[in-house]
Amino acid sequence: MHKGFTLIEILIVVLITGFIIGVISSFQTNISRSSFLVDETANYLTNIFNLTRQKSLIEEENSNWGVWLINSSSQDYFYIFKNSTSSVKERFNIANQITFFDFTEKVILFNKLTGETTSTVVKIGLINGKYIKEINISTSGSITIK
Repeated sequence: MHKGFTLIEILIVVLITGFIIGVISSFQTNISRSSFLVDETANYLTNIFNLTRQKSLIEEENSNWGVWLINSSSQDYFYIFKNSTSSVKERFNIANQITFFDFTEKVILFNKLTGETTSTVVKIGLINGKYIKEINISTSGSITIK
């Protein structure tokens, strides 16, 4: 008797293995894209916070500068403003898959000359609650991502 595998048996095993590898790699790719999107949004917001803090430190337009974060039901967004939220300078949307957590509105105002603000935490992540990042802003105005 012959104790080997037929060509059909080998092809079936190769096809099943290929299918499993394909599904796993597709899943891994989606996870990587999602976490990348959250990381990039956190970095983007951190840069915006640093920019507005710098504007306050140099007293651009002799003003305090800040960021007004809005968590809405359709798409979250934020404004850069000077002195108060009634003096909005520019609006920015964040990606549809990303949302702010734990607040509806949050205002971060940096004081001119010192760059100080009220200590706060901004949580962002995927809408489904996965891959949440925290942006911590200390009273001195230093900004870190966790």
